[in-house]
Order: sequence, then C-alpha cells, then structure tokens
Amino acid sequence: MKLHQLRALAEVARAGSIQRAASAMHVSQPALSKSIRELERQLGVSLLVRGVTGTTLTPFGVILSKRHDSIQKELDKAREEVEWLKGTLGGRLLVGISPPVAGTSIASVVANFRQRQPSVELGLLELRPAQIFDAVRCGTLDLGIVHHYGSLDLAGLQCVTLKTYRTMLATGGRDPVIPKTVEQLWSMEWITGDLSDYHHGYIPIVADRLGRNLPQRISRCTSISVYFDLAEQSALISHWAEITNPHLSLKLRSGGLTRLDLNIDLPDMHIALVCKDEELLTPGGALLAKIIRSSLR
Repeated sequence: MKLHQLRALAEVARAGSIQRAASAMHVSQPALSKSIRELERQLGVSLLVRGVTGTTLTPFGVILSKRHDSIQKELDKAREEVEWLKGTLGGRLLVGISPPVAGTSIASVVANFRQRQPSVELGLLELRPAQIFDAVRCGTLDLGIVHHYGSLDLAGLQCVTLKTYRTMLATGGRDPVIPKTVEQLWSMEWITGDLSDYHHGYIPIVADRLGRNLPQRISRCTSISVYFDLAEQSALISHWAEITNPHLSLKLRSGGLTRLDLNIDLPDMHIALVCKDEELLTPGGALLAKIIRSSLR
C-alpha cells in the first residue's frame, strides 16, 4: 500500500469522478485508474463504485480515504516540525474551545504564547465538546480545551483535567418562581448549552443522580451570550459553573437570576485539555499545552 494510491482514492472521493480527480492531481486518467486497481488487487476488495452519475467509494474505500487524510495531516505536522527546528517556519496551531471555557484564563494563555512564539499562527475556534473531540481525533484540531461533567473516557484521545468548579442552579424573572421540591423543579422548563447527543451533558447527569428521566421541557442554546439573556426569563431553570464572571455576578445581584438551593447533589464542571497524543504535538503545540496546564491549574 503506497501513499500515492491512497491519495488517488481520497481525491476521487472529493471530486466524485476519476476524470476530475486526475485533473486535480495533474496525472492522466489511466494512470490514476491503474493506481487504484493495483490497490484493489493488493487488498482483494473493491474500492470504487462507478455509476452514470459519478464514482463513489465502497465502505472499504471510505475507510482508506479517511486514513489517508489522517496520515497526510501527520506528514504535514512532521514537515512543520522539521521546518520549525530549522528556524524557517513559524507554524500554525488550531485549538478548539467549548463556550464555558471562555470564562477562564484563556486570554492570559494566548498572551503568554504570543509573547514567546510571535511567529506562530494561532487559531481559536469555539465549538461544542463533541465537535472538538471528533476534530482532535481526526487531526483537524491540534488541541482542545473542553468542559465536561462527570467522568470522561475518550477512545483514542488523551484527556487531562486542569480545573474543577462547583455548579449551581438558578431561575429567572424579577418575581421568580422558586421550586421547593425536586418534583416542582422537574416540572419547570430548563435551558442548557449542551446538545441532546452530548453524553456528558449536565442535565442527564443530574437526572441520573436523582433517578429520574429528563425533564419534559428542555431548551438548548449553544450561544453563551444568548444563554445569558434567555436565562432571565421567568420560571426558567438554568445551570452555571461558579466561575468568577462579572456578567453572572451582575445578574445575581440585580435579581435577574435567583440562585436555587434544593440540597441536590449537583455535578462539578471540569475543564480538560484534550489532544490525540501529546508526544506527537509540534514544538509549538507542546509549548501551548504546557502554558495551558500551568495557567489553568
């Protein structure tokens, strides 16, 4: 199995036809077809399905195409690392950050890194935890700084907990409806920043600890700024990490939010550093990971 064969297969997957893939790779169509046929013979499986509307990949072809993309990213990182050591390239880092992490020391982390490595192009993307896990796993992101509740066991990823915060529940409205029992709390509408397919979400963990099904009314909002505004609506239950946040403190002082105390075992929120393999990070990635660990712990 050779890299140019895998690249040919991946290019067909992107282009949707052998002709367009050959043009994109600046090779002849017969040469590209020959590369893929040789790979099919080596593996003993069909990799392409040719039809009147174009060419698609079989399940075997899909697997190899994805592997090529991962291999190519690792080769790009290896080349970048060599250039870094030669002193000829600043490099590029992409970091995924889940919204609640913005309330931590990220600004000081970035400032510290920029001062020590001003030539590195640093990209910060706000994404949901599940998106970050997938992007780090496939190599699109170098690192992730994510929040999670409860334990976290991620196949194929290294995950280091950096900081832990207690959490609280609050209700909105200037004349708040204060639930006195768990039954009353569960009958109210909830708002959360976690999507329904996030298995480490806050509300599912609370429900599990209470031995209950999920509340019947849950609104989901992935925008932290909109979440802040919606949480002030009357009779709406929201959950918060006890991070020093001037906006949250102001809402609690002004009465826009009222903290609830129902003697419930609420899950802590953890901030974790996630990467595929810290030993495979570029020098810039390793330095950034070190700064993150030092600043957030």
